This record gives sequence, structure tokens and C-alpha cells, in this order.
Amino acid sequence: MPSPRDALRALLPFAAHALAREVDAAAGLLLRSTLDLPDFVRQALRLVDPIASLGHVAAWTAGGAVFWLTLALLRSRREGASLAAALPATSSGFAPLYLRPVLTLLALAALALRPSYPYGFTLPVALTQDLAVAQDAAALAALVAANVPPLRLPAPGAASLGLIAFIAYALVTPPWARHWDGHPGNEPKTLRMAVALGHGLTLDVEGVSAAMEALPTRGLAASARDAAATVMGESTRMIAALAHGPRALGASAIGATRITRQTVRGKEGGVYHVLAPGVSALIAPALRIDRALNLRRGAWGRLGVTLLLWNALAAALVSALFLLARDATGRPALAAALAAGFAFTPPFLFYFFQFYPEMLGALGLTLALRAILFGAWWTSGTMAWLGPLLAFLPWLHQKFLPVWVVLVAMAAVKAVDEMVSLRALLWLAVPQLASAYLFALYNFAITGSARPDALYLAWGPGGVSSARMGQGLFGLLLDARYGILPYAPVYLFAAGGALLRGRAPSRLRWALPAMAAYYVTVASADNWSGAVCNLGRYFMPVAPWLAAAVAAALAAAGRRRGVLAVALALVGWTALFAAALWADPHAANDCALLLNRSAFADGNLYVPNLFLRTWSEAAPGLFVRVGVWLLLVATAGLWIRRAAAGRGGRSPVRALAGLAAVVLAAALLLEQWPALRAGPRFPEVMGLGPGAAAFLSGAVTVEENRARARAGVVELLVRSREPRSEVTVWAEGEGTLRAAGRPAVVLPGREVVLTVPLDPIATLRGRRGGSESLARQRLAIDTTGEVVLRLR
Repeated sequence: MPSPRDALRALLPFAAHALAREVDAAAGLLLRSTLDLPDFVRQALRLVDPIASLGHVAAWTAGGAVFWLTLALLRSRREGASLAAALPATSSGFAPLYLRPVLTLLALAALALRPSYPYGFTLPVALTQDLAVAQDAAALAALVAANVPPLRLPAPGAASLGLIAFIAYALVTPPWARHWDGHPGNEPKTLRMAVALGHGLTLDVEGVSAAMEALPTRGLAASARDAAATVMGESTRMIAALAHGPRALGASAIGATRITRQTVRGKEGGVYHVLAPGVSALIAPALRIDRALNLRRGAWGRLGVTLLLWNALAAALVSALFLLARDATGRPALAAALAAGFAFTPPFLFYFFQFYPEMLGALGLTLALRAILFGAWWTSGTMAWLGPLLAFLPWLHQKFLPVWVVLVAMAAVKAVDEMVSLRALLWLAVPQLASAYLFALYNFAITGSARPDALYLAWGPGGVSSARMGQGLFGLLLDARYGILPYAPVYLFAAGGALLRGRAPSRLRWALPAMAAYYVTVASADNWSGAVCNLGRYFMPVAPWLAAAVAAALAAAGRRRGVLAVALALVGWTALFAAALWADPHAANDCALLLNRSAFADGNLYVPNLFLRTWSEAAPGLFVRVGVWLLLVATAGLWIRRAAAGRGGRSPVRALAGLAAVVLAAALLLEQWPALRAGPRFPEVMGLGPGAAAFLSGAVTVEENRARARAGVVELLVRSREPRSEVTVWAEGEGTLRAAGRPAVVLPGREVVLTVPLDPIATLRGRRGGSESLARQRLAIDTTGEVVLRLR
């Protein structure tokens, strides 16, 4: 039997956690009131049901005892010790559960100080209410880090991991992505160019004016002859233009004219998109196969084969990330786990089914960086694939031109340093020269100028501008709407990997010039946020390198359980954001929609809004928010570096406490600036008339003056100026509806009017003499579809 002290140490955290949940639920009821309550804490504690709370505390404590005993048994078997010896050793591993009681006390103190919005300290209040899942994820992460022994799992190979990723991507691809009409933004332009290439080996999309199944196709031989003739003719013209001096190929030589967004009319007619044709050329054969299949099946517009090809390329990116992380850490299992995890987090999560060049850019950069940073003794075989790979980068998008130049220079330096053979050097040099010439010819043939940005200049100067470079540099990482770090905080660990000592981290740092070249290029674009696309599109090409830095940080410091606790907490938060963004495509396109879902916490206070035309439009406190986030990044990097050196990061409990303290201190500072909100915003609320409102939760979605309920339980909380004993419900649908203590009512498919009794909770009085009443009810709905509810 364990000693009373050990039992208290093990079980008290469970009991305190359960009691804190009861207090949070009671406080949540009062937070629905609009009154400035003078004795908020006392009234909240009065709403705690002692009988129900005692039952919940007992259940949590019993569950904790079972959990404690299970962990002790596993430890005794693993270490060959007795159960009596294992029980005390595992009794201290549940302290992370104290996080909720601490936050509950902090929230009550904030509400006692100021019970009306904004509260004395808003973030703890939010963390005990609708954002409670965040603190639960952090506590669970610390529990796992404190109690789970190191796992030794066999790591799959790159091919096996890629196959797994391909199957997973193919299975979870959204149904709408399998049809042409499901692709917005620049994707239709990419597809039209692919159709033009696949049907006639031309970039002129003027003839792509109908569905690809309705368009005629030309024979390959005839198309190839015409394409070769065009190349030869335009080459002759370009060489002749060069004879008149370089000014003939400058901006003044551009003869193409703007038609519409990212579309121009060529110097000699025809309609061209300004997007580089690399992606279109890659998917053109697959589109031809889809066309043939669609004609045979009579289902026009489907992109089945094309999407499978894209899924395969995205899976190849996962394999390449695994190889890069494995080489950076020397730990295949860790690399495989991280590659699999990153495959389903932003930005990778959104681009295995959308035809954007950044996914292919990420694949190309990952393969090139692995070869340049970690490849040893290059041979002609290595150069035979690396040279064409680098040469293809500019054809993905013009934004890859600067990073292409840097990577070619890095590859050339490495090739000379290793004294490769002349044949190998030619494999590197010839594709680059050919690509540079053909890219100049591509621009000249359409616009009359060989400038690499000629197509964008023909479209208009709005396409490329450095006027918002400052916003882009910070915004790609930190912006509340389009930044990656607020919604994928696991990338914070990359700061630690970049600051580590050692051979592998130093080699990763060698990639900084290439990563900076790409990052500064996209940050300088006028639309650095990425127009009409999901989170992290422009960030994606640098994401694999940062993921490898995360792997390096975990490899160096992850065995210290405090570091592991923080890492798991960041992984948990990233997973929660990923799930929420995947479930809401609109929020994935503009994360402000997700940020604004919190009823209590105004996300604009904590996350900088950098989507600005000029700095003069900045909200108060913007630069402080940017500074706080940069300080968090630096703190994370320095702490991981210190832990990797053996100084700190051992205790999961202290690490959790430190993480909570840093987050709360940052929030307390940032809350000193005025909030944009005048009060809390409850998403699932319906008006019941003057001074009355109904708050719905559970299996329900509120739409203006009605709610759509699914099978399950709908919790109903009514706030009114005068006490109400009932509420009228109009229910339309098929199934049954039952209020607590009442018989079930059959719903015949037409609207039925019901009178639902309410159970009173409390009558509240504010400082200024106003009063409100709270009442509730629980509705159990059984239906195979949806039941539409209206209340009064």
C-alpha cells in the first residue's frame, strides 16, 4: 500500500483539476450576464453544485488512482522493481494537472478586480472557458513528457513513408478538389495553360475557351514542329535584337499589353498568363489522360489522374523532408515522426490538392539543400539529377529566380571544392545555361523583351512592388491573418535548431543565404500574403528547412523531459489549429475568422496585424506586439540551446510553469493597449426579444435567427431581464425532441411548436441596480439529418 503522503501527492492534482473545472463552468454561466456584478466570485462559487461537483471530483480521483496504478505497474515491469517501490516513484508525475486550478484562481482574481469586459486580465478568463482546450493540451503534453518512457520504434524508409503519405493524401483530398470548378485563385490559369500545352504545345490560352473535353487536340508531331519553328524563329529575332544593344531587350522593348489580372496580350497577338509554365507543363500529360477518361465516362471536368499525380508529388516532398531531417539529426525515427506530423500541419496540409508552384518549389529546394548541405563526394550521377532540378526552379514561378541563382552558386562552390570531374561539372552548368537562355526566350517571344520580369511589367507595376516589404518580412511569420507562427507554433523550435552548436546545425545554417533570397523576394511582393489561397503558401518553400531545424533542436535537447513537454505542447496547439483550419476552408484562407472565434480573448491584442498598405494604418501597440513575438522566438531559441548544452530543461513541471508564465506575462503586457471589442462575442447566441437571449451549445450551429441541430444534446441557457419559466421552440425536421423531465415529442417533418420549461439558475443584480435572470434546459434530439430550431 502507498503511504498517505504518496497518495496525496498523486491524487490531489486530479481532485484539484476536477474542482477547478466545476468552478470554471459556474463562472462561465455568470460571464453570459451583461451586468457589472459587484460580487462575481462569490456568486460564481454559489452556482457550484456541491453534490454534482463531489461526484465529478470523486470520478476524477478514482480515474487518477487507476492511472497511477497502471503507470506504477508498467514501471515495475520495465525496471524489474516491486510495485511498492514503483508507486512512490510515479506519484509526482501528475503535478501538471495543477495548471487548471492555477489558471482558475488567476481568472477569479481578474474577475474580482474587474468583472466587466475587458476583465482585469482577459486571457486567463478565456483559458478557463472557450480556450480551455489549449491549457488542457499543454497539461497533457507535460503529463506525457513526465510519465511516458522513451519510445524505440523502427523507422520506415523514405519510399515507405512516401507511399504512406501518398495513400493518406489521396484518401483525405476534399471531394471538391477533384473537379476543375473547385479550384479558385491562380489555379484555373495554371490549368488553362496545361490544357494549351497538352492540346497543342503552346502557351497561348486564347483557344482554351471551353471545357477541355470540348476542345480539339492536335497531333504531337505537328505540334512539335510548330513549337520548334517558334523557338527557332524567336531565337533569331532575339539574337538580332541583341545586336542593337541591351536596351532593345529592356522594359522599353515590351510590346505585350495588359488584358486583365495576370493576363496579357502578346506582342503579336494571343493571350498569355504571366505565371511561369513549369507547373502546367508537369500536369499537362495527366490532364490529357483525365480528358480521355472524362469523355469515356461522360463526366466532364474531373481531375482524378491529375490530382493523384499532385498527391504523389506532395508525398515525395514528405519523403524529401524525412531525408533532410534524418541527415540533419542522424535519428531516422525522429525524422520520420516529424515528417509525418508536418505533412498534416500548415502549410503542407493545404497544398497536396491545390495546384500551386510553392509545393513543387518546396520539393525542389529540399532535394537541392540536402544534396548541397549533406551530400558527400558528388558524382556525375548526382549532378545528372541536381543540375536539371535546379534549372527547373525558375520555371515554377519568377519568384524562384533569386534563390535559383544562390543555389547554383552554392552548388558550383561545392563542386569545385570537391574537384568533381569535367563531365559532372557540365551536368551542373549546361542545364543552367540552357534554362537561362530559354527563360529569356520565353519572355522575349511573348513580350518582346528578354527581361526575366517582362511578363509582370507587361501586366502592370502593381504585380511586383517593394512598398510593403517591411510588412511582408514580419507578416509572413507573425501576421494575425496570414502569418504561420501564430497557427503553427511548433516552428518556434526552429530557432533553437538554428542556434545550436555542432556539425549538422552549422550545415543547416549554410542554407541561410538561399532561404533569405527566397524569403526576401516574396516579402517584397505587393501581395506577400498570398492572394486567394490558404495559410502559408508563400512560406511553404522554406518550411522544410525550418522543419529540419526543428528536428535538429529535438535531437539535441528532446531527451530532456522539460524540452519535450514544451515541444509536445506546441505540437498539440499546432494540431488544434490544423484541425480547425481544415474544418473551415474560409478560415484557412483568412485566419482572422479563426482568431475571432474566441468569445472572450480579442486575438488582435496578442497577434500583430501586419496586412497594411502603410505603417500609418497600424493599430496602437502593433510594434510592441511584433517585438514581443520576436522576443518569444529568441527566448525559445536560447532556451533550447542552453538545454542542449545540459543546462536546464529537465523538469516537465517547471517547463510547463515557465511556458505558462511567459505566455501570461506577454498577454498581460499586450492587454495594456485598448481592445477592438466592446464586449465578449458569443457565436452560438439567438435573440429572444428585448433584453433576452438564448445561448446554445453542443450539437448545434446558430445562423442568425435560427439554429441547425444535429443528433445529440443541445444545452440551452437563457438570459433575460425578468425571470422566465419557459421558452417557445419552433422545431422543423424528422426525429424526436425531448426536454429534461419531459416525454419525447415526435417531429413529423413539418414545423411543430413546443413549450419547453426552464430550470432557474440565479437572479443577478448589478452595481447600477439592473437585474438579470439565468435559466437553462437540455434538449435531446434524435434525428438522421438536421432539425431547425427557432426560439422565442
